[in-house]
Formats: sequence, structure tokens, C-alpha cells
Amino acid sequence: MSYRNNKIATLLGLSVMMGLLAGCEDADLSSLQAEVQQIKDDTPTSVPPLPEVKPYEPFSYSASDMRSPFARLDPEFESRLLQIDADCVSDIKPDPNRRKHELEKFGLDALQYVGLISNSKEHRGLIKILSGDSAGVIQPVHEGEYLGLDDGRITKIDSNQITIEAIVPNGRGCWEARTQYLVLGQ
Repeated sequence: MSYRNNKIATLLGLSVMMGLLAGCEDADLSSLQAEVQQIKDDTPTSVPPLPEVKPYEPFSYSASDMRSPFARLDPEFESRLLQIDADCVSDIKPDPNRRKHELEKFGLDALQYVGLISNSKEHRGLIKILSGDSAGVIQPVHEGEYLGLDDGRITKIDSNQITIEAIVPNGRGCWEARTQYLVLGQ
């Protein structure tokens, strides 16, 4: 009996579907044809022209025989810079006998101030190394420590930045103090 019920249900379903399909037939297709024609009329038939390509003009680099500003100084040249000119206004100069700290191997562009740890005695800044074999290492620093390539001594640590007093050559054989900053997150 169930086979017969399935057969009846299948026939009934087919007849309902045929009736629905017959009801969808539209003898007048003019509205559909008008809409298709409107879409065809609105569609652009041409492609806009390509923009004009400017010819490449090569740049001739003429400073290749000069010292790179990013390379370390020649030791002989650096020793000449250490000699204080008689006309220097101040006696600021780096101490060549001072033992270098770990973070003096990196320029300030390779260091990032990432946080502050404080207690009742002092603030300690957290410095992240961004390049080299130590990339990703975070080092704590405190006031008085040195960092950066320019004999920079940390003078102040607060929640927004670390203030550094660096000793840089002024180009006339003398040295000058320059304030530099490591800003939090930059």
C-alpha cells in the first residue's frame, strides 16, 4: 500500500508543478524585451583610452664615491674628530675610555620605547630592539644609562618618552650636546 501512496503523491506533486509552470507563462514578453533593450542602450560600447605613459628618465647617482651617512666612521677619521679644536666654546666630548653598554650598538631608529615600570625609587623604561640578532628583545633601562650610537645618556624617563642627551660632532672638530627622544610606541 505504501508503494501506491508514493506513486499517487509523486503524480500529485508533478501535476501541481506543471500547473505552476503553466501559470508563469506570459504570452506578452514585450515588458521583458523593453527592459533588456534599455539595459543594452545604457551599457557603454567603448572602452576609455589608456592614460598617456610618460617616458622613464633615469637618475644618475653621482655620490657613490662618497661615504655613506649610515656607515660607521673610519677609526682614523673618528680619532681626528675627538681632537678638540682650539676655538671650541665648550669642553663637551665623549669619553673614549668609557665602557659601552649593550644598547649603544644600535641607532635610535632600531630601538622602540614600549613601556614603563615604576616603583617608589625609580622609573625604568622598556626598550625593544627592532633589528639585528637581538630583534624582539626587550631591555629595561634607567636614568644615567647610555644608549644609541651618539654616546646618548638617559636623563629622564616618563610615561610618554625617554629623554636622551647625546654628544654629536658639530662638523668643526668640536662636540655639542643634543637632546633626543624615544617616544612611546614610535
